[in-house]
Formats: sequence, structure tokens, C-alpha cells
Amino acid sequence: MEREHYGRLLRLAYLTLDDGDHPLSRARRAAAGAMRARRGGYPAKRARLVTILLTDPPTGRHRLHGLLFEPARIEPGPVRAALLEFPPDERLAYLLYRDGLTAPEVVAELSGHLAIRFEDVDRVVDAVDAQTGLDEAGQRAEIEAFEPDLVRLRPPVTVPPARRASVVGVTAAVVVAAVVLAVSATVFSRTDEGHGAPALIGSGAWLASSAPTVEEWPSQGGLLHDAALLRRAADAWRSDRRDPPVGRVAVMYAGTVDGASLVVLRDSPGPRDMPSVAQYFERRRSRGVESVRKLGTDAGQLVMVGMTWRYLVPPWLLDVRVAVPSGRSPEWQPVAVRDGLSAPLPWNWFTPRCQNYLVFQMTSGMQTITQLASNDPRSAAPRVWFRDAPDQEPPKQEPQRRVPPKRGTPEQKRLEQEARSAWAALNAVACAGAATLSESGDLRLGRLWSGELPDGGGRATLLTVDAVSSGAPGTSILISEDGRALSERGGTNSDRVSSGATSAAAVWWRSPRRWRLVAAAGPGVARLRSIGELGSHEDTADGRGEAPLLVVPGPRDGDAGRLPVVQVVAYEPDGDRTVITPR
Repeated sequence: MEREHYGRLLRLAYLTLDDGDHPLSRARRAAAGAMRARRGGYPAKRARLVTILLTDPPTGRHRLHGLLFEPARIEPGPVRAALLEFPPDERLAYLLYRDGLTAPEVVAELSGHLAIRFEDVDRVVDAVDAQTGLDEAGQRAEIEAFEPDLVRLRPPVTVPPARRASVVGVTAAVVVAAVVLAVSATVFSRTDEGHGAPALIGSGAWLASSAPTVEEWPSQGGLLHDAALLRRAADAWRSDRRDPPVGRVAVMYAGTVDGASLVVLRDSPGPRDMPSVAQYFERRRSRGVESVRKLGTDAGQLVMVGMTWRYLVPPWLLDVRVAVPSGRSPEWQPVAVRDGLSAPLPWNWFTPRCQNYLVFQMTSGMQTITQLASNDPRSAAPRVWFRDAPDQEPPKQEPQRRVPPKRGTPEQKRLEQEARSAWAALNAVACAGAATLSESGDLRLGRLWSGELPDGGGRATLLTVDAVSSGAPGTSILISEDGRALSERGGTNSDRVSSGATSAAAVWWRSPRRWRLVAAAGPGVARLRSIGELGSHEDTADGRGEAPLLVVPGPRDGDAGRLPVVQVVAYEPDGDRTVITPR
């Protein structure tokens, strides 16, 4: 929560100070001062920030500090461009309004420091509306998607002719910075001169494997011929004190992206560890490794490129399409890929909803690959597997080559139900918090049960979520048809089990009338039995392959912390049993 508060305060401060010298450094100092408010939560910290910005705003640092540590400015979005036309106090009034305050509340927040009326707030809001052409949701999406601390990962804006004269004035500082960088480069080269240039992987290396991995990912991009750039990138990563490479360094991509030179590298740690991917940028005012992420698996997966809204795609993943994981059904959009790099996606897709993740689907041979990826190159990008259903939607209908199933037939209904269930599971993982995606390994989703809940609860699914490669404990959650969480994550979930042929889980669910215990098992369980304060209840798998299910009535009221003590025993056909305890 403290990190979230700091991020919101830093955004407010940066957008208020979004011109002049060193806005990020100034915003960081203002946000740090606001975080000293110990009581009152975020509103108190925001009020302290307002006082700092209006009465004693931090000043800029000396010019050399800006050249070395302040990121280059980037092309602003519509809202930022509109705000630059207003003075800082009016920007702050608009930002407070978009932060959830009403016009009277904004006036109350600011009136202790300046003369302001309701009409002044409305005037600024209306002006931004008119200049951007965006509705309230669109404006808020741009503001919330902007992360000042990640500005260094974005390409700089080209200097307009009118401003080039001002650049001449900093020539002396540039010379000093160049000397500092040259000395550093000399030290680094002496330390790592034995490592040599990074390896280049041939374009056909992946064709020799039936299951290519990142080791066979060919080097791509238009700057592969620039040996000096590739060596600088590899040396910079080897000199990184926090996340240096392990083993041989190889080039995945080298090219020009949004005016910056980019080199994406990976290491070769061996079979007992997963490789890491580093991204090296060279821009007009800065150069260096800007992100390092350990892959959750050595299988090929999408890699987010800085904050460019683009992804690296290995050549064996084809027909890339993407959708935002919200809503009852996906709205797939095709993604163009050229020389291993995708076209940029709309920036406003990456909003705080659904953990800032998107759902990608690709084909690899006859298999459909599903992957979740964010706009942060440091976050994990887990692939998703479905344990009990095909990991794909109904086949694309091609009337000239295949006849789609007739409407209303069992086959067509089955395909539609599988597609709805798979999308609801993805929605639950990303949007309902069934898994924390930023540090997650590959995920395996399983549907233990789908059906109608009692007391008018509607149709639901008991979903299990297991981390395939990280070894982290799994979880279970009861979700609706559109992926909404019906049971609390963790608080009322069971100590579920998923090992070998045994898979079972139990959750407490609050129906419109009372608490109910919902327990289900996979096909490897012959019988479920609940014991404890609710008495004994039992269900057995039938001869048609239906897995056992228990829906046990509980108390009519009470909170989740005072539920009855119940244990659920899962019996396998050979007599082995496993006990799970919903808490």
C-alpha cells in the first residue's frame, strides 16, 4: 500500500512539475516529503503534497546532474500536452479532480494556499476535455498509465529546430559527461575484456528442434552488423552489479526502436536455472541496461521491449493476436510482426485494470499458445495451460475449406462452452486476482467443477491455479461465468491439493441466504467426504466419469473468520486419501 501511495503521489507531482529543469528529481523529493505524513492514509499524504507543491516546490539540480541522471523527455500524450498549456496550480486542480475529488473538494484542498473558485476547476477540466477529445475514462486511463519512474525506459522526443539553439549551451556539460563515461568504459573494458563479443544465433537454428527454446532464438534486427554496439551492450550487462549474466551472452535483437538503439541479450545459465533477458538502450543523452528479467521458462515467449508497447516474438510463434482480459468475451486484435518485433499496441490498453496485463494467443505448429504479458519489461510473462480442456477457442471458420458445426448441435455448444470457460478463467487470473502475475511462473488452470450454485447463485466454476515452474503453492477460487471472484482469494480458500492423480479443493461461498462449503475433485478421486462441525456429507463419482461434488450448507450469518471447522477427505480408488481444510 505504501508503494501504491508513493506511485500516485509521484505521478501527481511529476505532472504538476512537467516542465522546467529536472521534473523527475523534483517530483521524487516532493513525493518523499509527502510520504512523511504518518496518519490519515493517502488523503493526508496528498494534502501534504499539495502544500509542498504550492508553497515550497523543490528546485532543480545543477545541469550536469540532469545530463547524467535525469531521463530525456518523451512525446506527451493528449492529456499531458493539454496540461502543459496551464500553470502548475491549474494542472494540480485538474489532477486532483481526476484523482477522485469533486470540484468543491478540490477548492477545499487548494483554498488554503491560493484563491480558487468552483468555476476555475470546471474551466480547466472543460478545457482539457475540449483539447483532447477524450472522455473522462480516456483521460484517467492516460494519467494512470503514466509512470514517471519508468520514463527512462521510453525513447526521447526529437529536439525541434526552435530548441536546438538551447542545446548548444550545454556543450561543456556534455563534454564533462563524456569524459566520465569514457573513464567508466575504460574500467569496464579492462575488467571484462576476456568475455569478448556476444554470440549471434543463426536464423535457421530453431528449425533443427521440434521444441525450440530461447537457446535457439535467432538473432534479429537491423543493427546486428554494428559490432561495437553489441560489445558495448554485453559489457554493460556484465558490469551490472545487481543482475549480471551467467554463462555465455547471446543477442536476441539489435535494432532501432523509436529513435533509440536497442540490444536485447540473454544469458546461458545451464539446465538448473532459467535464463535472464537484459535490454540495453542507447539514446541521445543516456545509455545503459534498463531492465533485466529472469524468464519463468526456457521455452520461447514474448518479451516486452522497454516502454515502447512492442514485443519480441520468436519465429516459431505465428498468428499473434491480443485481447484485454476483461468482459464476457475476448475482442481479439491481430498483431503485426516484422523481423521479430511486433507493431506497437495502443498505450491506453495498459491501464491499472487486470494487473496491467494483456492476453496473447499464438500458434506453434498445431498447438495454440496462450500467454499473459504486461507493459513492464521487468515483470513475468507467464504462459497459461489448461489441464482439462483444449487451450484454444473454436477453430477459425473458413467456409471454403471446412464446414462449421451447425447451430444448436452438441459439438457447437461444446466448443462455445469451452471458449467461455477458458476466457472466464483468464479473466479470473488477471482481473480477479486469482494469481499475482508480476512474479508468476507459467500457470496451469484446471476446472474441477462447473454447474449451477444453489440459492440463485447462478452458474459457477471451481478453478485451480498452479504455478508450473516456480514451485509456489497453488490456489483455488470460485468464479462466475464472466470470471468474477465469488469466493475470497486466500481468506476462505482451502488448503487444496494437486499432486499426481489427486486434485481436490474446497472453498467457502457466501450465497444470498447462507454460507455454503463447495468442494470438488478431479477424475483421480473416487469419493469426497466432509467431516467436522457440519456433520458428515459424502459424494461418490458415478460410472459416467462425473467427479464427486459436495455443496454443504453452513451458517446463515457470521464473517469469514468464524466459520465452522470442517475437513474434506479425498479418497483415491486404491484407498489412499488426502485431507484438505478450508479456512
